[in-house]
Amino acid sequence: MLAAAALALSACQPNRFVSGWVPYWGTTAGRSTLDNPDIAPLLTDVSMMWHGTAADGTITTLSSTTNLNSVIASARVQGLPVVPTIFDTTAAGVMRGILHNTTNRAAHVQSIVALVTSKGYDGIDLDYEVFAFGDARSTWSSISPDWVAFVNSLATQLHARGKLLSVTVPPVWNGGNSGYTVYAQAQIAPAVDRLRLMAYDWSITSPGPIAPMFWVNSVIAYSTQVVPVSKLQLGVPAYGRHWTTQKNAFEVCPDGAIRRDSVTMRDSAALAAAHSVMPTRHSEGEATFGWTELVTGPRTKPITPPVWTVPTTVVKKVTTPPGTAGLQPALRLAPPAEPVTCTIQHTVFVPDPTSVRQRAEAALAAGWSGIALFAFGYETTETYAALSEIAPVRPNGSPSGSLGTPTVNGAVVRITGTALHPEFDLPVAVRLTVTRTGGGTPVVRTVLARSQVASMPAGLGPFHGIDESFALAVGSYTVCGQVLAWGGAVVATTGCQSFGISGAPPP
Repeated sequence: MLAAAALALSACQPNRFVSGWVPYWGTTAGRSTLDNPDIAPLLTDVSMMWHGTAADGTITTLSSTTNLNSVIASARVQGLPVVPTIFDTTAAGVMRGILHNTTNRAAHVQSIVALVTSKGYDGIDLDYEVFAFGDARSTWSSISPDWVAFVNSLATQLHARGKLLSVTVPPVWNGGNSGYTVYAQAQIAPAVDRLRLMAYDWSITSPGPIAPMFWVNSVIAYSTQVVPVSKLQLGVPAYGRHWTTQKNAFEVCPDGAIRRDSVTMRDSAALAAAHSVMPTRHSEGEATFGWTELVTGPRTKPITPPVWTVPTTVVKKVTTPPGTAGLQPALRLAPPAEPVTCTIQHTVFVPDPTSVRQRAEAALAAGWSGIALFAFGYETTETYAALSEIAPVRPNGSPSGSLGTPTVNGAVVRITGTALHPEFDLPVAVRLTVTRTGGGTPVVRTVLARSQVASMPAGLGPFHGIDESFALAVGSYTVCGQVLAWGGAVVATTGCQSFGISGAPPP
């Protein structure tokens, strides 16, 4: 169980600003986070990283559907939005080609919409990293317009069904002069409901912080300028890296001695203890530790085959076939490798509860929605004890909604209002039912309450407005609304409003 502060939080006052991913390779560990009743009051949504993309633009499932459903069930028990992630698993250039072709792009959008609606997801999260790490930077100027068109088209389709769109991208920093500008944050901001910035993997090839604070602050500063802050989540790593490097240049190291491994927050304490070292805090906020080791092993070198020159004359023509056993590969002999010894420096950088809280506080101070951990199951429960000490950023209360006076313009009526769940800053779905006086088939639509409104409770952001238009025949009508929880259950009503249509009916 967590510290007393967290226990009190779960019992009295949810403070939801933590999101994250459950990867398909970590079902059990990821579910342990969702199933913990002391952690759940901090969670705002969850993304199951379970879907990929095929070369024809259809959506694949990367692992066991049974495991996926078990994670979804855990999220539903906790009342959390289920927003699974689609990870672009195509080769470099493939998704770029799909989005550039308008027919293929539309088909890709429909594949995603069909997945969301058929599975009953509350929305979808896109993680299309191939543009950043597979396609050449020289192609970015041609990718961006197609990417923006795709995001807008998908958003329109999802929002019309009351579904959310989240997008996860590598960040931009240094005032927009560095980073992955291909994702056009400012251009897609109006269409998305959540934009997650993956502010991790700063140090890869050589030892250093995974998410140094100077870089995180630069990422926050840029995105705050171009995206509404209530839509932003800061991607925070719950893993680090363990590098082995050669300490003395004059020594020769065995094969495999120089490498880089990943290490989760959960495993880092045991790794430090196994080598009797105490982590310290790096100036950029993360925990770090290291040790030296003398390693001995074989050092092999590839054998270069001799160069064979084609003879200019035929000495003998072979006419007899090989024996019944067939031809066999040539046997190449090599002397055994000589053992070598060298001194290896081990260096580990890994987040800890203090560094995660530090990054969360930086994001919240900028007005962001909160953080997204990669990944649930990598962290420690102490992480949430630290996060639970952050002052509440969401109001409390029950889901609610209201409708304003309908605006009639000829045969078209515009329905406006608000709907929200105060524990969550994400837009909620609303089912609108328009009934004609005297009978007839009601018109029913489920929409996302995401238009901007002038005043909302602090911590929720402005995107909780209902704004939907209906073309109707002449007559008297009543419109009523139902606020839907994650998963589709009715949790509140908006009340009803009456109006009349006197203009010409729609053609």
